[in-house]
Amino acid sequence: MGRIIYDAATTLNGWIADENHSLDWLFAVEGGAAPTPEQYPADAAVLVEGSHTYEWVLRNENLIAEPAKWQRLFGDKPTFVFTSRELPVPDGADVRLICGEVTDALPALPAAAGAGDIWVIGVGDPGQRAIGSRP
Repeated sequence: MGRIIYDAATTLNGWIADENHSLDWLFAVEGGAAPTPEQYPADAAVLVEGSHTYEWVLRNENLIAEPAKWQRLFGDKPTFVFTSRELPVPDGADVRLICGEVTDALPALPAAAGAGDIWVIGVGDPGQRAIGSRP
């Protein structure tokens, strides 16, 4: 297994998204609308994200209606989404919805990553998103 890379932009008061679970505020800053390729970990073999980040990406990229975009954005990388509810998955995407205790899901991440990195994107508190967790 490679590295675990935690990548989340936050406000000074610790918020990842706004009160509507939107990430739009990230793109309002200089350079935010067009991140450079070096901002993405090249060796990331697995993506991990929370349900709000995942849903925001689905909406903003229109991925359910245009599932071919998924391949352009994420390729064949397995994407693990911590959630407490059923979510839509774009056709052809390797999205694995994780419900239950976070610790139960952890062995699957390095197994899926092999020698590659695990890129954790905007999962503020996965323990509160998983069914059966205690707040």
